Amino acid sequence: MISPRYAVPVAVMLALALVPTVIHSYRGVRVNDDRRTAAIAATLDGMASTPTARRAPWVKNHFESDDWIERTYTRDRTSVTLFVARSYDAKRLYHHPELALLRGAETTPRGTAYVAARPDVPLHLIEIEQDGRRGLAVYALHYDGRFIDNPVLFQLRASASLLVSGRRPLTLFMATDLEGRRDALDKSPAARVLLEAIGSFERQLVTAAAH
Repeated sequence: MISPRYAVPVAVMLALALVPTVIHSYRGVRVNDDRRTAAIAATLDGMASTPTARRAPWVKNHFESDDWIERTYTRDRTSVTLFVARSYDAKRLYHHPELALLRGAETTPRGTAYVAARPDVPLHLIEIEQDGRRGLAVYALHYDGRFIDNPVLFQLRASASLLVSGRRPLTLFMATDLEGRRDALDKSPAARVLLEAIGSFERQLVTAAAH
């Protein structure tokens, strides 16, 4: 039996413990930022695009996402595949997305890098080997107006904020170039397409505000 003098502190603690339960289990609160992957420009870095054959059930199963695109951007002999997806299940997107998207290829993580054009965007680099060709995949992770360099630290910070707030979508941008180029990163087709896609995605709110 609890002493009466502890009744109020215990009640407060129990109430606080119920907050995340109510937010995520009963109400399922989600924060919508009104951005959509479909708004990303069909032409990036002077390269026109066509949709790939990837299907919605596959993306839903692997990334728990209903908002996504995958396009191949092409110019002359240059071809870059861009995949962008948003999900409220962040771990589905940040935990080695290349294992699903580049299945069948040998992939080797090469850490993170930055380019002068967007020093605020950590670029996660993946070396690819497939059918005797060596290529490059570059991806970036965006959450609540910021880009993520360390997914583990991000998850710890996000877990704390989720105690009192609804879930926000994480956005994965990944560009893949299988042509085996060895350009400097800021000149590589994959990085250029990726950064232009990010810029196109970000401009949605600017356009909305202007109207």
